[in-house]
Amino acid sequence: MSDLVTVPIVSALEVGDLESVLAIEHAQFDDPWSLPVLRGELAAPSRRYTKAAVNGEVAGYLGLMVLDLEAHVNTLATAPGSEGHGVATALLLDGLRAMVAVGVRDVTLEVASRNARAQRLYARFGFAPVGIRRGYYPKSGDDAVVMWVRDVHLEAYERRLAAIEGA
Repeated sequence: MSDLVTVPIVSALEVGDLESVLAIEHAQFDDPWSLPVLRGELAAPSRRYTKAAVNGEVAGYLGLMVLDLEAHVNTLATAPGSEGHGVATALLLDGLRAMVAVGVRDVTLEVASRNARAQRLYARFGFAPVGIRRGYYPKSGDDAVVMWVRDVHLEAYERRLAAIEGA
């Protein structure tokens, strides 16, 4: 990421962005998704994928899956060097508000047990650990922490998001 960091601009992820996403996948995950998997995810009607661009480059992406009144964070990743610049925060703010707009009430995710930084980010958004999936990540053998945030449709949650946005 260059020295001319700007506010991340969140927009829909497009097929033309998938090469950038694939590069981030390989940089950040032990078992990265393939291009066909990414294409399939992007095309699935129950999915919502967004990117955060900084200085015109994809700095991160978020994938959500809607299941009636619940949503699942399928993936959230930032490009190396983009950590700590508000990219993941901007993506989550946009994504969680979009989930509320389509009637979602609760959101869940799994995060690697060794990824304390991501767990802190999710906790800031109200996600709380509810369990462990042992050996969830097959290549590394890492466990996943299952986290939920409930009642995202309530005014109190919007106040939380507004406070995060204002910070």
